Amino acid sequence: MDMNIRYTDEVPSPDQIYCLYDCFGWNEFLKLSKVQLHQAMVQSWSVISAYDEDALIGTGRIISDGVMNAYLCGLVVHPDYQGQGIGSEIVRQLVEKSRQKNLHVELFCTEELTNYYEKLGFDVFAAGMKDKRRDV
Repeated sequence: MDMNIRYTDEVPSPDQIYCLYDCFGWNEFLKLSKVQLHQAMVQSWSVISAYDEDALIGTGRIISDGVMNAYLCGLVVHPDYQGQGIGSEIVRQLVEKSRQKNLHVELFCTEELTNYYEKLGFDVFAAGMKDKRRDV
């Protein structure tokens, strides 16, 4: 595969986000429309997206108060492009931008992904919790 990946801080289109999230079943889990997903991206403190030509192949974002805390979320790379450092580069750019503002970067992930994030410089430090009523 020819790797001419372009990274940008522009928010992807609603169709692009929805399509990428659909590869992982996130749309079924989140139960949000294309417009709502796009709104979440637009309202993020920072977004980094990766493109192969015009195709969105990866994205991640930071939600933040802009003063103290920054939460990395929504990191996703299309299955055809995984294992090529794209997710690592998205994380690197988001963390660097957050560090420039002296923000404390944190994230929540499944246990299976802790090794991935540890390789990117994160440490396990707390137990994550979620509102179980949301799953009803």
